Amino acid sequence: MKLMPLLVALAVGPTPTAAQAVFDLRFDHSTLLVSDLAESAAFYEDILHLEALETPWGPTAPIRFYSLGGSRQLHVGLSDKRIEPDKNAHLAFAVQNFDAYLRFLRERGVKYVDFPGRSSDPQVRPDGVRQVYLQDPDGNWIEINDAAHSPR
Repeated sequence: MKLMPLLVALAVGPTPTAAQAVFDLRFDHSTLLVSDLAESAAFYEDILHLEALETPWGPTAPIRFYSLGGSRQLHVGLSDKRIEPDKNAHLAFAVQNFDAYLRFLRERGVKYVDFPGRSSDPQVRPDGVRQVYLQDPDGNWIEINDAAHSPR
């Protein structure tokens, strides 16, 4: 990269990807499949403390919507197929008070492990972020970490 474009990039900040710049591409939602909607709803509301939202199809629809802040959402949908979780395909949430959240999980009997699954001690990523992994009632993997993010 030549010096002038580098200086402009440093002064202006990161540039959006082509799709983001041309189409204003933004994350909207992700959907997880579950086998028992009521049991999963209890987990996402009581353990992750996600805010339940109304669905456009009403309360009897086989799906639940949760706020992830701003306009971002998690949808939890009922499936009649076998759920096959893979730890590599996980949700990740950052918490401000990591140690207090781990105590909260232990008090509720929620098991968590490091990525290899050998220890309940948090692992530390190369960037210094601590993380653990837990599973929802269907075994979907969720990472909890202490990554610093700017306020909502």
